[in-house]
Amino acid sequence: MKRVLIAALALSICGISCNAQPPTRDQLGREVKLTILVDKVMQPVADWTTEEWMVEEAAQAGFNVFSPRRGCNDLDAVRQVTEWCEKYGIYHQVWIRGTLAVPEDADAEGRMLVWRNGGEQPLYSPNADEFWDWTTRYTLEYARISAENPHLMGVFLDYENYAPGTRMSGTVYDLSYDQMTLNMFAEAQDINMPELAPAERYQWLVDNELHDAFDAWQIGHWRERARALREAVDAIDPDFQFCIYPAPGSRFILEGVFPEWTSERAPVIFADAFTYGRRTSFLPEAGALIEGRRGLTERMATVEELGLPFIYTGGIDPAVTGADAEYSGKNAVMISDATDGYWIFYEGPKYDTTHPDYFKWFAWANEAIAAGDFEKQHEPRQTPDPWAFSSIGSSGELGFGPSMDTVGQVVELPNVRLRRRNLVMIAAKAGQEVALEAAVHQVGPNPYDLEWDVRDMTWAPIASGTIPHAEGGNIRFTPEADGVYALVLSAGNNAYRLTSANVPVAFYGGKSLVIFKGAERMYFHVPEGMERFDLTVRGYGGETVRVNVYDPEGELAATAQTTAEQVTVNPKVDVGEHGGKTWAIELTQADEGVLEDMAMYLGEDLPPALSLVPEHVFETR
Repeated sequence: MKRVLIAALALSICGISCNAQPPTRDQLGREVKLTILVDKVMQPVADWTTEEWMVEEAAQAGFNVFSPRRGCNDLDAVRQVTEWCEKYGIYHQVWIRGTLAVPEDADAEGRMLVWRNGGEQPLYSPNADEFWDWTTRYTLEYARISAENPHLMGVFLDYENYAPGTRMSGTVYDLSYDQMTLNMFAEAQDINMPELAPAERYQWLVDNELHDAFDAWQIGHWRERARALREAVDAIDPDFQFCIYPAPGSRFILEGVFPEWTSERAPVIFADAFTYGRRTSFLPEAGALIEGRRGLTERMATVEELGLPFIYTGGIDPAVTGADAEYSGKNAVMISDATDGYWIFYEGPKYDTTHPDYFKWFAWANEAIAAGDFEKQHEPRQTPDPWAFSSIGSSGELGFGPSMDTVGQVVELPNVRLRRRNLVMIAAKAGQEVALEAAVHQVGPNPYDLEWDVRDMTWAPIASGTIPHAEGGNIRFTPEADGVYALVLSAGNNAYRLTSANVPVAFYGGKSLVIFKGAERMYFHVPEGMERFDLTVRGYGGETVRVNVYDPEGELAATAQTTAEQVTVNPKVDVGEHGGKTWAIELTQADEGVLEDMAMYLGEDLPPALSLVPEHVFETR
């Protein structure tokens, strides 16, 4: 199987590899787009080790950098992979965890990461010697191998926050308020600090007008340690590069290590995850690529503003929503058109089943990228698009919908605010104007307006417009045919709501619906004959939520709540005698945490529509 796939790839992409000199290391990300494979699909075939055929297969598919997900602490294996990369004309990037977990038997009291809110996680503080010794020890070993063989180009540092405990971000690090760090700061400033509980430390620094100094001191400490590491690396191999994930990253990344680790000779490589899949699962391919480019460009601008040399790449993860094989290939072309290349966190496919299809499309993408043929991202789909909203079916195939008796009746809608990009389903009649009122609620200093876009069920554009932030406005269009239409709404980081409608409207709840500060009631239909259904609700760490499910008689049928540790709940509800009727959901304050952002979706076999008033419910037909 492995050799067959390698041979097939060799034949299909001869234009990439045949009679072509491999790029030099200093061309990657500059004159030649980076195509990085972080492998979690081939390694499991060999019990999570790397074998030569894996490097060969990656090279034949047109990847110019190979990064095995495991093996960073086996220096003999690192050397061997580097030699194989040299043999096949590509480069090796060693993947390693950027964070350092505290072993269960370690005495690390006072030296673990503490967030501003007092939450502690079993990670060594970014100011602890253990943390810096870990990064330094392996990085210098890799630099020595790189000096011997330039096909080891650098290290891929993963700063995603995978640790348990109360966290304020999925990316580390922000300022840490651990006792060791406070002691170091107090000594540097020659001040006396009382012994404070973790949750009291941030406010004490603010109240005593010391937080600005604490902020500047800690960032300065990060930079001092990062500078020492870069100097040690430069003494061995000044061409050695750091690749940092996620991007643009935390304050530790942007203000701490990036300014010290980058140089004109060895610019830092940023690995962004924004484009892993489709930012909104109901977007068809063309719209998803546009949305991905927009977000990626905005995030890259954050780094550009710092005025330092860098290389920027967008990521793909086949395991996430909407990243089917064909979309992932076209996404790779789009990303490489907009940035300095792309990288794949290659998980999800199985080597003997779905992997060949993904590698076929990545080989297709790498050939287009090598040729500079970026227009290939716009080619028509060759396979059905499983994630487009049109996959729900045409208006006549939906299998669910509202009563059309309320078309033309203006209804004032309850205050349910949405956030991020969401989809609203609208039932309309030909020739009758659809008139919706909407409002934007500014969250923080965000100036984002509400952008709206109406599509039919084939995703053909109908109407679009903008409502200024902190204001209200109208959404109007006149359909040419009876049916259900899709209204896509987005206001950046601001919240927004529909205040009135003269047609039945429902939030699309088949994928993640993002709600801000809860909902008193949202209504949905449970089909006749269904014995049990479920729904999923997700909080965001300290932003928690309780979900209550009410039967048609208004009785509480199920309840569940998220916590900082358990961010997702999946209540299952027995229908009993209430099939074929309207049920309701309430999203409200949990016992702990704050009620802010939450996401939810309805389980399979339920019409994926949540209405704000009972008369707008989309029922099974």
